[in-house]
Amino acid sequence: MNLPTYVMIYLFVFTFCGYTIQTVTGFGAVIFALPLCMLFVDRLDVLPVFLIMSIYQSLNIAYKDRKFIDLIGFAKMFALAICGMIIGMMLGNIVPQNLLNIILGIFIILNSLYSLYLLYSNKQNSKELKSYHYTYPIISGMMQSSYGMGGPLISMYMDKVTNNKNTYRGMLSLYWGLLNPFIIIGYFIRGQITMNHFYMFLLLFPAVLLGLFIGNKVLIKISVRKFQTFVYIMLICIGITLFI
Repeated sequence: MNLPTYVMIYLFVFTFCGYTIQTVTGFGAVIFALPLCMLFVDRLDVLPVFLIMSIYQSLNIAYKDRKFIDLIGFAKMFALAICGMIIGMMLGNIVPQNLLNIILGIFIILNSLYSLYLLYSNKQNSKELKSYHYTYPIISGMMQSSYGMGGPLISMYMDKVTNNKNTYRGMLSLYWGLLNPFIIIGYFIRGQITMNHFYMFLLLFPAVLLGLFIGNKVLIKISVRKFQTFVYIMLICIGITLFI
């Protein structure tokens, strides 16, 4: 893959930022970095690589936070997401991506602003799961398999599950570590994995390792309140990138 040096640098920086965010929060690498990388390369040039790198990074974090993971709660969440993933693979990209980006971006920004308001007005942000919250993992699975953008919905679901930053991060990381291999297998079956992806992997994987190191250092130093604030701000930033 012959890319200009400046493009390679941009891709490396975007990937580092995305995987640093995901190391801290448990989500955000793909949906943060992908729209920025698409300014220089095609979506399918980098999306399979991001998903492969996420498997390593996510399982690394899930193992680190394994004692904080609620296995029963995770099993319910993952089963719903698998159902959504199957539906997404069957339906394909039925909604134009530009329209989907706008709808998702508006939803993410409004939901995150409201959550920030509840957090700083000292009003109760209920951690009780309501019936409609169970649609979040389903839609997350659908969007992850079709567009590679399942992070915001599953993070909003986890926001209703726990205040513990390690539980939040660990369960989301295990989610990606187990869900993404199914999607990668789909790319292999469709013949969409090429040697160019291998070269892209070699270029970007050091950025993942660096993001993993920095992100773990950051998580240790921040309080639960700052962690929640960081999550909501990152969601807003991710929502804004969807308009690019």
